[in-house]
Amino acid sequence: MSSKTYNVSSKNRRKRISAVIQGIILLLLVITLVRIVWITDRYVPADESELTNKKGFVALSYFGVARNESSKYVGRDTLRQQLSLLKDQGFETISQDQVTRFLEKGEPLPEKALFLSFEDGRNDSSIFAQPVLEALNYQATMFTYADKMNTSDTKFLKPRDLKPMMRSGYWELGSNGYRLTYINTFNDRGELLGVIPENDVPDKTDIEYYNHYLMDYLRDEYLISTESKQEMEARIAKDYTEMKKVYESAFGFVPKSYAIMHANALYNNMNENVEAVNDKYIRDTFGIHFNRDQKAYNDREADPYNLTRIQAIPSWSVNHLLMKLRQDSPYEIDFFEGDSTLASRFKATNAVLEANKESLIVTTFPGKEGVITLQNEVPLHSTIETRMTGAVMGEQNISLQDAETGKTYRIALMKNVLTIDEKQSWDTKQIKQITLPEIKWDGKDFSFNKATNYTYEDTQSGSRIKDGEYPRTLPNDRHVKLSVESKQLSVWVDGKRYVDIPVEMNDSFYVKLGGRAIQSKSGYQKDEGTIYDASFEGLRIKQGDQIIYDSAPTRSEQMMTQVKTRWDRTIDFFIETF
Repeated sequence: MSSKTYNVSSKNRRKRISAVIQGIILLLLVITLVRIVWITDRYVPADESELTNKKGFVALSYFGVARNESSKYVGRDTLRQQLSLLKDQGFETISQDQVTRFLEKGEPLPEKALFLSFEDGRNDSSIFAQPVLEALNYQATMFTYADKMNTSDTKFLKPRDLKPMMRSGYWELGSNGYRLTYINTFNDRGELLGVIPENDVPDKTDIEYYNHYLMDYLRDEYLISTESKQEMEARIAKDYTEMKKVYESAFGFVPKSYAIMHANALYNNMNENVEAVNDKYIRDTFGIHFNRDQKAYNDREADPYNLTRIQAIPSWSVNHLLMKLRQDSPYEIDFFEGDSTLASRFKATNAVLEANKESLIVTTFPGKEGVITLQNEVPLHSTIETRMTGAVMGEQNISLQDAETGKTYRIALMKNVLTIDEKQSWDTKQIKQITLPEIKWDGKDFSFNKATNYTYEDTQSGSRIKDGEYPRTLPNDRHVKLSVESKQLSVWVDGKRYVDIPVEMNDSFYVKLGGRAIQSKSGYQKDEGTIYDASFEGLRIKQGDQIIYDSAPTRSEQMMTQVKTRWDRTIDFFIETF
């Protein structure tokens, strides 16, 4: 056989192999496209003849879902984990009609009834939530803004997207209103910025005070109204009228469910004249209204136009969400312990533990300091190392309790301050307090709560950000190392030796890890409640070469994490950009 014949045969074989590979890739792309653009499954409603719950339901909302976790959006894997755990515990989703029939006629619901919703009508929320809804046979409401229906902004769902979603049964249509626009807007220098559509606000740290378009009269730089009561009523009426036109034109109906922006203002601190016109149009237009976002549970006596839901905060652990549902509702809740073998090595007090190879997450009971105690006694001349990654605006701590006397040395991080206390019996004294180097953050880290009533004097008082205050969702990222000798305790933070203090320790001690929520002293941040996640990553306790506990990642695991992080950032960049 000539070399030429051999080369041609070899090339043809490579072409055939290449064609097969390309065909497989093309088929996978087509399948993926079909799954995204056309929903092939159908939601199966539960048999309502077997429903017995006449007490109430919980409502859970997600502001947005993204490929990966961010300060603003819940990641797709977190969504899947949270909803799967709820499904495993017997939670079943209910429709808007079921909510109405329950409140108006007392018709029963599933034993653990869940009204699930996603807000803002975002494309990524539907893409990443859809597989989860299908896997769990869950139904959700997609709240939307009417003014986004006919725009070229690809971040938001359009009627062509929403109609097949609704036909599948997995989705119902809801409304956040006509548009999201800010009025009576001031910066932190007390300057009036006027009326600003949300898309024209690149960074919310540029504005210090504002109202939503439906929350107040239009006002001047002295907060004196620039419109009459009749003009205000006509302006707000037009907003609802324009909203109805868009929905009726696109879908032939107006959604039954509404969630006004911003929550908690109506029937609370809204101007009474503005409240009256909103109340009229909401009751004339919608069947149910989720007005509040403070608690999860709505009972039989709930006002259909003043319903409440909780928004799942991206920084919450799965047990934080479960703890919040347990706090708000009468439902029995089981918590997620992660690796049960690792979890069994600790005893939890006023807390629940999620134990994994890489991390220990201690979720406190509401309003309590939660602690987990390693069951093994740790001998003297040992070191304890970990990364503390719980929220800065909370306290997480490591306590070393002498196994014989009970004397305890407590090393705590709170608001970026390192504190060391000594406790024996009921007596506690502070030994050392050190402010650590500043943590970098930007405006995207904040969960703002600025859309409230305020006075002209308030607007002239400057920024409400107080010294020593950080965004409530901003995590610590501090590597803490403790060296315990019989007469001395040494503390390192991020490789710097900060403290050497005399101690009195006998042969061994117990290691306790814990935390607690703290309340912000300023009113510019959204309150996240009294539950706290104290997170300890890569915990390693050892005496010389003897390993007592080790969850620190290996070098290869660290490299794999870095590669995955860089890859995820690259993909997220292209999703956000294109």
